[in-house]
Amino acid sequence: MTPPHQLDLRSRHPNFQDFLDINESASERIRNSHRCYLDEKYGTAPLQTLDVFPSDRPHSPIVIFIHGGYWRALDKRSYSFVAAPFIKNHLTVGVVNYRLIPTVNMAMVLEDIAASINWLRENAAKYNGDPNEVVLCGHSAGGHLALMTYLMYENLRPTIQAICSLSGIFDLAPIKDSYLNEVLALNQNEVEAFSVSIKDLSDLKCPTLLSVGRNETDLFIEQSKDLYTKNKLKAPIEYYEYPELNHYQIVQKLGQEGNPITDFILNKVRAGS
Repeated sequence: MTPPHQLDLRSRHPNFQDFLDINESASERIRNSHRCYLDEKYGTAPLQTLDVFPSDRPHSPIVIFIHGGYWRALDKRSYSFVAAPFIKNHLTVGVVNYRLIPTVNMAMVLEDIAASINWLRENAAKYNGDPNEVVLCGHSAGGHLALMTYLMYENLRPTIQAICSLSGIFDLAPIKDSYLNEVLALNQNEVEAFSVSIKDLSDLKCPTLLSVGRNETDLFIEQSKDLYTKNKLKAPIEYYEYPELNHYQIVQKLGQEGNPITDFILNKVRAGS
């Protein structure tokens, strides 16, 4: 069994609520101070929605953020703050919700991510977005979903210009062998089907950043570092280990300018312009 202390982040950080409160207040501030379209529906289920923060310029690149929560928890409204540096730099931002396990399985979660991307591309003009210039970002389980969506949905690949995965979970075997599987109920077939770590990343053609905080657990650090090490000669992957940050803090960098994570996205978008 995977040791609980490698995955139970709330026990590791008893002040976890402080980090979540920062996210909530920053997100509310962004929603109150910027034009936004909330709870746009890309499907019929209550969680098949996304929030869109449009650029002030037509034909702008689109940044899509996928939240974490071990595929079973959390909500997009806590992550509106990630839009701040990108709308300031004239990008459109979509923050996605998706149906959560156990009401659906992993395959259906990935279907939701693909559906949300397709919906936002089809409706890009309404939000001043360019449907052919998309950046996928995700944190934790969302980092897994961002990369896995690219690998599974070949039709989306030409439109995805970059991927930024923060503290991603790429090998699902330790998840299956942990307390989390009481809810997730992953089986061996799903581990093999949806583990990025055993996929051929030579199919990955867009610039991809794997970033993790140095104060995260060994499991999270090794998942990103191992994926980078095994594939750095096959795919355009970069790795950045953020000094001093834990799992809750690293995603907050995505809502700030002037750091390696947001700079990666902005530089890749500008290079493609």
